[in-house]
Amino acid sequence: MITLLNLAAVWPLVTGQPDQRLVWAPLMALLIVADILIDLPLKLWPGQLVATAVSTGMAVWYGTATLYLWLTYWYKRHAKLAVTPDYVIALGAKVTSAGPSKTLVRRLQTAISFCAAQPKQPKLVLTGGQGSDEPQSEAQVMAVYLKHHRIPSSQLLLEEAATSTDTNFKFSKRLIEHDWQQSRPPKILVITSDYHLVRSQLLAKRHHLAVSLLGSWTIPVALIPAMLRELAALLLQLKWPLLIIWLIVTWLIQYFI
Repeated sequence: MITLLNLAAVWPLVTGQPDQRLVWAPLMALLIVADILIDLPLKLWPGQLVATAVSTGMAVWYGTATLYLWLTYWYKRHAKLAVTPDYVIALGAKVTSAGPSKTLVRRLQTAISFCAAQPKQPKLVLTGGQGSDEPQSEAQVMAVYLKHHRIPSSQLLLEEAATSTDTNFKFSKRLIEHDWQQSRPPKILVITSDYHLVRSQLLAKRHHLAVSLLGSWTIPVALIPAMLRELAALLLQLKWPLLIIWLIVTWLIQYFI
């Protein structure tokens, strides 16, 4: 039942796109394997501490993955956009000598479409530094792309020091605080890829930023690898509370059930 609900949570991310089999087949396989790995050790070695620990560890992973999928569904379908935000933070992604990657282009196109519909134009905070394999900073490449699409330079704020999503928010917050001149808090919208919405919200909260979210779409062939990377990063970010949950649940099952 949970597996079917997880499949339903992914539906809004691929609605209307071709080649959906590239999502459903591997996702179904991953969820079924997870189900088996939760149940099998307890059946093969009932009462054994190692078997209980393995099953519980897989259950914690599966629970985290389920929460991630459903929060992604929620932010994709139900997140309320800020009414005429003062700032739009566009999170960077890979750039090459040919320009922004396809993922980054989709984020920028989402930003362009959003801004075009606003009665008052927000400032765009373009955040992303230069990686060792990138010819320019992500922020610079994003600025060139947006200027080419008739977004004026006066509307752009470049943050070129960030090397991760965490520092994207850290340095963007500083940039906004330096630029903002009014007494009320600014309204902020974050634009990133749909699979990246959950962790973006967590990291924004870590830096005490109240934000709305808007996700750009992801092609089916890239969605499952991207979600797996995102889940791995989320597990790493939440490692200590998840480790505590794992140990407590393992102990409870081993000694009381």
